[in-house]
Amino acid sequence: MGTKPVMAAPLQKSSILETIVVTILGVLTFIAFGYIAVMSFLQTSVFERTNIALEVVQYQPDNILLNLFFTVLFFALLFWLRRYYDFFAKVDLRVMEIVLVGWVLLLGLFWVFSVTSVPAADSGMIYHTATQAAQGNYSSMLNNDPTSPMADYYYNHSYYNYFPYQLSFVAFSELFYRIFGTGSSMPIQIFNVLTLASAYYAVAKIAYLLFNRRSVEFITVIMLAGCLQPIFFCTYVYGNIIGMSAALWACLFLIKYFRTNQYVWLIPSALLLTLSVFVKYNNLIYLAAFVIVLIIHAVREKKWQSVAFGAAICILCILIPSIPARVYETKTQVPFEKGAPQSCFLDMGLQDSPMASGWYTKTAVNDYYQAGFDADMAKTIAGQHIDQRMSFFTSQPDVMFTFFSNKVLSQWNEPTYESLWISQVKEHSTPVSDFINSFYNGGTNQFLELYFNFQMQCTLLLFAAGVYLMFVHRKLSLETILLPLILLGGFGYHLLFEAKSQYALTYLPLLLPIAAYGLNTLLEGKYTRLKHVVEVINAKAEPK
Repeated sequence: MGTKPVMAAPLQKSSILETIVVTILGVLTFIAFGYIAVMSFLQTSVFERTNIALEVVQYQPDNILLNLFFTVLFFALLFWLRRYYDFFAKVDLRVMEIVLVGWVLLLGLFWVFSVTSVPAADSGMIYHTATQAAQGNYSSMLNNDPTSPMADYYYNHSYYNYFPYQLSFVAFSELFYRIFGTGSSMPIQIFNVLTLASAYYAVAKIAYLLFNRRSVEFITVIMLAGCLQPIFFCTYVYGNIIGMSAALWACLFLIKYFRTNQYVWLIPSALLLTLSVFVKYNNLIYLAAFVIVLIIHAVREKKWQSVAFGAAICILCILIPSIPARVYETKTQVPFEKGAPQSCFLDMGLQDSPMASGWYTKTAVNDYYQAGFDADMAKTIAGQHIDQRMSFFTSQPDVMFTFFSNKVLSQWNEPTYESLWISQVKEHSTPVSDFINSFYNGGTNQFLELYFNFQMQCTLLLFAAGVYLMFVHRKLSLETILLPLILLGGFGYHLLFEAKSQYALTYLPLLLPIAAYGLNTLLEGKYTRLKHVVEVINAKAEPK
């Protein structure tokens, strides 16, 4: 589909550090997601439907021959479509980007207004607190508040004594409810849709910036249009979608900085990454990836300002999200505890759960409560549990492999990524129609599950192929490794800490530029050796 000029600095010779690091990261990414891609053809993780609210994961074997047949058929169709290459090359990508944004907005707004999901559990707790705070009532932040959802679950202690980092999204939500009213969570759901549309636009732009090919962006846009799981997930009143969007825009601006060496791009990148961490603390994974590539950039370009910027965004991303807790302490005149340390969540992530390996249990809450909200004591308690669990794994390596394999596949090989589940198990402020109910239980649900399964098989396969082909064509660089590095960080974090398939959902768009590159490279291949073999076979088969 040709190329067009891109804002870029002259290509720089890779440093030894860059070559070593990107190679190691590329290999690790290929192994991790190659394994998931292969396993996606062998089995699928699904939720037990007798009582779907329990989130019990089952590992359902697939018909591998059928999966391979449809995959081969699909790729055969794509190769057949290559004859229309000239037609596709004339498509205006700006029009495609606008249509993509409109598609996400149309479907997303239709879904959130049709479902009218009511927040529950963690999102319900935050909604309750934020709406009260918007009315000047901060009692739900205190211990022994009888109106607080799940008060008994947290031993009549404030939810925010366990998880004070959630107060940043409370503050963000409070602003929305002060502006739009406290009668519904719909303002956040609508904002989810708006930010998701902008995130998809950013991914399309990232695809072009990374590979400088219109065809790669073209394929990325098509893949994004078919990536429906995040759209259905917009009913979730939490920071996942908003944080993902801000982080993806931060990636876009960081890549522009790498391409141009113009420091102006670092300002929006830093601000958006800080916003991303502010609304979703787990997006520190993006921060870690940013710091790694900035250090490599400093070595490659001899621009130590990149290290200074890395230090600056670390300060911003750690300092600013802690401000709401201090503000709310002033308003309530009661200090918050430090919160359960990460070792408590590691303890949780290493335990069996009724849902699936490493999924949610009350382990972190119990560790912290038993420690009397003493963070150091909680670390000691969690550390003892972790040592016991690792000793058990060491003595039974087959059990350890099964545990972590199931944990990975329960997250990354559950093709719906809880996008429908997240609203299905909630209350609805208005009764859902029969049409909407079919998305949960009827024929539409069965079709979507089949579609999501096939979609993710192809996406994961193409992503792994894309990483491999970047090795072959020497496309692995500081810029192109950024998205794989973030994916590898998300994979590694949830391999060890708490797991849920919905946590993997916000990483799906990051797969698509690399998958699009993989598909584009395969479609543009000359396959000279294969053609020669076919010619030889045909020649021998001809009657003499």
